[in-house]
Amino acid sequence: MDWRAVVRDALDENGGLATRRQLLERIPAVVLDGHIGRRNLLRVFPHVYRHRDVAFDDHALLRAALLHAGPVAALSHTTALAVWGLRGLERPLHLTVDQGLKRTGALDLVVHRRLRFDPGSDQCIERQGLRVTRLPRTLVDSWPLLPTQERRPLVLDVSRRGLVTPAQVREALSERSNVAGRRALLQAIDLIEDGVQSELEAHGVLNVFRHHSLPRSVGQRAVDLPTGRIRLDRCWPEVKLAVELDGAAHHTSPEDRQKDLARDRELAALGWVVLRFTYADVLRDPEGVRAKVLAVYTARMRQLRAG
Repeated sequence: MDWRAVVRDALDENGGLATRRQLLERIPAVVLDGHIGRRNLLRVFPHVYRHRDVAFDDHALLRAALLHAGPVAALSHTTALAVWGLRGLERPLHLTVDQGLKRTGALDLVVHRRLRFDPGSDQCIERQGLRVTRLPRTLVDSWPLLPTQERRPLVLDVSRRGLVTPAQVREALSERSNVAGRRALLQAIDLIEDGVQSELEAHGVLNVFRHHSLPRSVGQRAVDLPTGRIRLDRCWPEVKLAVELDGAAHHTSPEDRQKDLARDRELAALGWVVLRFTYADVLRDPEGVRAKVLAVYTARMRQLRAG
């Protein structure tokens, strides 16, 4: 019998990958071990093999990880972030199983155990043919594994894009109350609930606009202009004072500047005063920014009272 053809057929039937058990259903153990010994079959993870002559990409690697752990597992943590398209795939890979199950990791594969984890429940979802944890849970699990400077910007961006709500992230965090960096994640959720959509706004709110010297501000306040509805980064509606934070990625080209000026004119026609600050202003001179905002706020309050 042409065992090479049988092996290839077995792999093809399983998308180019097969476990040892699947292969033993088709060929004797001595034949299988011979193919492994001659490196016709390459081990991807313990008991998971592929043919040496078949192209092998990241998607196949993730499938192999799930095959290794079986149907009780789901891709999680930073590996799930990659499947969600939010980050590049990195090693080691991460899987999650229920705490009561025994599943071993491997080189470049970490298996996490979680209480009452069920990959068949709404805790997980299928993406690209792969079983992964849902995005709110993925963000919480990944939080302590990410570089500190990437954590909050990622959560803010995902929320801004409407992929998660702060309530969903808060619920996922309640299921992992001992996650490292929990306080910082709670602060990020609170910022989102306060209308913060970017890291620049986060710095502004934390270092400037929540300072005790300033009245409480509102984030992402909707205002209807003749040209359409806009949202103000921060504002004090009681005095019609708005603050716009101009990031390095936007508001820099002549076209962007003209759009900003046109918008400011429309706001002025409705009685709003607009102050604009840059990323550098907020980071390097928070006291100066606070002083300018407070001065204009005070002047506006006097004008309104006098009127």
